[in-house]
Amino acid sequence: MNFLSATIATVAVISHCIAKAQPPDTTFKPPDTAFIRGSVGVTGLIQTGDENRTVATLLSLVTMGNHIYEVEPLTSIAYSSKPGAQVEGEYLENILVLYGQEHSFYPALGLSFESSFLRKINYRLSTGLTLVYNLLRSKGQSIKLGAGYNHELTQYKPRAFIPPVDKDHVHYIRQSDQVYIRLKGKNDLFRGKLILSYDFFIQPDIKDFTDYRWTLLGSLDFPLTGKISLRASAVGSYESFVAANVHPYNFRLTYGINVSF
Repeated sequence: MNFLSATIATVAVISHCIAKAQPPDTTFKPPDTAFIRGSVGVTGLIQTGDENRTVATLLSLVTMGNHIYEVEPLTSIAYSSKPGAQVEGEYLENILVLYGQEHSFYPALGLSFESSFLRKINYRLSTGLTLVYNLLRSKGQSIKLGAGYNHELTQYKPRAFIPPVDKDHVHYIRQSDQVYIRLKGKNDLFRGKLILSYDFFIQPDIKDFTDYRWTLLGSLDFPLTGKISLRASAVGSYESFVAANVHPYNFRLTYGINVSF
């Protein structure tokens, strides 16, 4: 049995034991009806002077399912340019499948696709299994902590490294097995006058913890109505292994509007 199979089996057994150990819930539950909800945020920034650039971003998070399972697709798109040149062209699609999310502990399967003009990445594919713990769950407050295993495959653009890492191939492909830790939360502040949302994950390589990357997606919403809010969005990321002439750290702060449904 390889490492991935062993990890999946271990997480499955732990989840099953935890679920059986929890006392039966005798409270009334509504019928198992399906639902769909989410939000779409559009933000941007126009800078002049020494840093003359235009930035546009879109962040969409949808949740669908019922009280037994949920599917959460997250889409993040960013584009920025300076006069006569493209600076960023980032795309991330992350899909989570959750089972038994009403329990204190539950398993989650994650799949993601990513591409990056800024970091010279043609595509990055990853899949992993995580055990999630509901740290806080109440009206207007939610904090979840997950830990598990992730396998990642990254193909870089041609001539991304100087000198080439692999002289026998045009596209350098890198694979890694990682520990996956994720902290996700949503907190209503000042009786709902401000809403803070964040999604942070860090992924160190299992064989070398100095080889890691992390990403933070954060937003602060100022509600105007029940469905529309003004938004400040912050995105930060770091990768210890990067292509030639690529800075390991990147940060972006933009402003715009968010619509919930």
